[in-house]
Formats: sequence, structure tokens, C-alpha cells
Amino acid sequence: MTHPRLSRRSALGLGAAAGSLALFTGCSTSTSGSGSGGGKDGGISLWIWPEGFADDVVADITERFPDAGFTQTVQGGDFKQKLQTTLQAGKGLPNITGIKGEDIAHFSSVAEYFVDLNTLGAEDHKGEYADWKWEQATTKDGKQLGIPIDIGPTALFYRHDIFEKNGLPSTPEDLAAAIREWEQLFDLGKQLNAADKDTYLIRNLSGVFDLAWRQSGKAFIDEEGAFIGADSHIRQAWDLAISAHDAGINAALESNTPDLAAAVAAGKLPADFGASWHLADLIVDAPDTSGKWHVCEHPGDAANLGGSFLGIPADVEDQEQAFEIILALLDAKNLAREYVHSGNFPANLEAMESPEVQGEVEFLGGQVAGKVFAHAAEYVRPLYEDPADGTVNAPFYAELALVEASGKDPAKAWDAAVAEAERLAEQNGITVA
Repeated sequence: MTHPRLSRRSALGLGAAAGSLALFTGCSTSTSGSGSGGGKDGGISLWIWPEGFADDVVADITERFPDAGFTQTVQGGDFKQKLQTTLQAGKGLPNITGIKGEDIAHFSSVAEYFVDLNTLGAEDHKGEYADWKWEQATTKDGKQLGIPIDIGPTALFYRHDIFEKNGLPSTPEDLAAAIREWEQLFDLGKQLNAADKDTYLIRNLSGVFDLAWRQSGKAFIDEEGAFIGADSHIRQAWDLAISAHDAGINAALESNTPDLAAAVAAGKLPADFGASWHLADLIVDAPDTSGKWHVCEHPGDAANLGGSFLGIPADVEDQEQAFEIILALLDAKNLAREYVHSGNFPANLEAMESPEVQGEVEFLGGQVAGKVFAHAAEYVRPLYEDPADGTVNAPFYAELALVEASGKDPAKAWDAAVAEAERLAEQNGITVA
């Protein structure tokens, strides 16, 4: 996947089973940015980004592998760049490393830097995880670069009190049934905007575009290495975003900004698309609205935003024990703990059905959000992603921003986006018809 254009602050833990929300105070055993690679006394080391694994997960590994010297090291900053640089240097490598979902296509293009986990028995565990997520870390020649940590099936978060006040469907079941088509959602947005001209249903055009092209099951480059960013599936996603703009329901708020947080807190943006981890963003932006939100299916099929993996760099020692620890970190019990810790929805199928994941969420009015995301996970369409996808799709987002910020003519913006994307594609060795 390309990086989700929603934020992932993960500043809160989700007390799903207990129906409560509890602050978590960052990662457990981390030593930020040490880059030493090795674990305790030369033991098994794990590199992960500032989200980290929960204290109780790390404690579980330490208890189950008392002689492994397991250490979790949080690497801040540009995780992909640090990992890539260290892989190329061949020094200071961890025994286990996290791989973000948006980076897996890139690292699949340099698979020689990683252990093929099938050589350690990964294939025997494939059925324990969402198949489409598993395959995201499988190279064209069948090597398995990572075991999935989490997935990001998308849904629609919304303020049920504001929807009810304005005569819109307000229960998750009723709203999901009423918005099976995008146009139906946009009509509700018009109704909201008519009641309060400062209330919008869409965060920005990029959010609609990002979700819509993913729903097509195709990205910007196909498996043969050809640019398909000007094809009908991208154009339809573009036109859908423009139609939201024309409907007057677009707040045109940049993601991860104080203005966005203020709009969410004030109820001026009472709906937003996102994966399960987006709940943490809402909690941070609008803590006083706890209990007033629900989540339901959005128009069309679910897409995937986020989700990551654990892999083993090539040439490190103790690969078999590192693999055993990966399986332990990512078993059903520990991934259920991770859901409570960070809101990351587990890739492990058994964990999806656990009491922790299927518990009520207080911020969502006691709704069992896990049911919505587990259902959405069944409909995510597998998506081939090329390492250059993020490069060639950037002009489309930039041009959409110009449409909403400066009123650029959408037709001219489309032409400019395609022209720049094709230039970047050729520059990166992608075939352009």
C-alpha cells in the first residue's frame, strides 16, 4: 500500500474488552534510535517504529524465551530509510525488523536483503492470517518476506448524535444500508450542509480519491510494469472526488492539521473514513465527544489502509529463533493485546474473534467495532503495488489539492496530473503507452 493519507498517531490504547479507553505511554522496552542492531548481550533484537509492541507483549516474549535476550528497539524518524541504509551497509542489523505496509513493495524489489521465511516454515502458518495481507509480502517468485502484524480495512466513522439531529440514518445498520452508493452518501452530505453551512461530510478530495481507486482493485502500475494511471479506474476515482467537490460537501481540510482537529472536535466534520487505528486519531482530536461516534460500512467495498509485517534481514544470526519469536509476537493472544494497546486490527484470523477485539468500545458508544472491521476485512480486494506507485500517484493528489484550494479547473488538473505522472513513470523505468 502507499502510505495512508490519514494519520496514525496511536497515542491512545483501546480498552475494547472492558469498554474503556486508557492512555498508553509510548513503547515499552525501547531505546530510541540506538541503531546498535543487537539485542541484550547479543540476543535477539527487534526494530520497530515509535508505536512499538505493548509492554505485556514484550513481557510475554521475555517469559517464553528467557534465554533469547530479546530487546525491542524503537527507531524514530524515517524508518524505511534507516532500514534500507542499514541493510545496504550490512552492519548493525536487527534479527527481526518491522516493515511498514507502504514499504513492502519497495523491499520486495530488493528481496535479497531478507530471509525467505518459507525456508523457516512460514508456509505452514499462512492459513492463520488474512490471505490477501499475507500475499502482500510474497514476491513474484514465491519468497515470503514478512508475517503480517495488522491490517487496515476501512469503514466510516460518524457522529450519530449529529446525524440523528439532522434526520439522517443514525444507527450503524441503517446508515450502512442507506449509503451503499457514493452518491447516496453525498446526498446526505448535502442535507447536512443545508442544515448548517459550516458542516461538511468529506474531509478533502484526496480522501475520496484515495479510497475510490483502491476499491477498483488496481493501482497506478500493473504487474507487467506498465503505467495505468490514466486508465478508467483512476479517472472514475478522480471524477468521484470532483463530484464531492461540486456537491459542496468538501471541508477541504488538510490532514494532520490543527484546523482538522478543531473541525472534528466542533462537530463540523462529523464523519471520516478510516481503518480501525483512525479511532485513536478521533480520540485525540475530540476527546469530549466520547460516546457520540459510531462506525459502519462506507459506500462500496472496503479498501486497506495500513498494516505492517515482521521480517528477518538476510545474513543475521539465530534466524530460526528469530522466526519462532516472530510467530510468538504475532500469535492470536498477542495481536489481541496489540488491538487493545494501539487499535491495530490484527491480521491473525483467530485474534479477530478474540474477546478483546470483539469487545465494546466506549468512545463509539459501546459499539463492537471489531465486528465492522472483521466484516470489512472479508471484502478487501487484493491490490498489486509497484515500488514506484507512490511516486507516480503523487501528481494526482497535488492537482486535487489545487482544485480545492485555488479552484483550478478539474479538467486541466487531470491533464496536468497525467502528464506529470507519465513523466515520473518514464523516469523510473515504467512503460508508458
